Amino acid sequence: MRDESTADDASGGAAGPDRVALRARIYADGRAAWPDLDLAPEAFGAHAERHAAELAAAHAADFYLACACWLRVAGASAAIQARHGAELEAVLKSRNVPAAQRDDLRQALWEKLLVGRPGAPAKIGDYAGRGPLGGWLRVAAVRMALNFREQARADRLVPAPELDEAQHPASPDPELSFLKSQYRREVEQALRDALAGLGTDERNVLRLYFLDRLSIDRIAAVYGVHRATAARWVTRGREALLRGTQALLERQLKVERAEVDSILGLVRSQLELSMSGLFRGPE
Repeated sequence: MRDESTADDASGGAAGPDRVALRARIYADGRAAWPDLDLAPEAFGAHAERHAAELAAAHAADFYLACACWLRVAGASAAIQARHGAELEAVLKSRNVPAAQRDDLRQALWEKLLVGRPGAPAKIGDYAGRGPLGGWLRVAAVRMALNFREQARADRLVPAPELDEAQHPASPDPELSFLKSQYRREVEQALRDALAGLGTDERNVLRLYFLDRLSIDRIAAVYGVHRATAARWVTRGREALLRGTQALLERQLKVERAEVDSILGLVRSQLELSMSGLFRGPE
């Protein structure tokens, strides 16, 4: 996640010759950092074009390594595991994954990142270089640990409906009680649709904050950024989710704006509980 804009042309990246020069510079810097990884310039350029909108802020060495892994360059998989394996082990350990399961979980994580499965390409291809590769990998490890913990709890195997009266005590406010019963399904669907409309980074940060209950300081440590930046990301993601939910409700419900505002107040008051339900379970 980043704050600066890289929108120089319609695709969001540098235009024309500038984009070519940018790719060439990132390739040269990456090759200098990883001289043993024989990545052809043409193959690198094609991969970089997939992330053209993000290249202006790319971490060259990390992007080059990730590209080499995506393209299965000899030695790339071993290089990334040697560089970041200890970090991922530390993440799994810090998230209370038992030692007996850490090896299997770490192997599953590397397979997801570097190999993929039928219908699910290797996730390393999604890395656009916006932040340090180590932080991106730590987020993936936290999410893997989270899913492991969720699956290990029998009471989490059955999804709980969001805004369910059985899960959330009835409000003493008659208006909120009415809204909850009247628009429960609409609010749940609007939240899901608004969440799906957020960027991947925003969804990741909200997942860490609402479901994994990481503090702002812990999120900052995961991404390797200042806590003020992490706090800004959480606030920005939360407000984007609420704005998207409000827009969807206004389009879907044939009610006055004041009633939509009241519904949004209900969403705000129960957002943490609702987000836990939205994020529950494996991807």
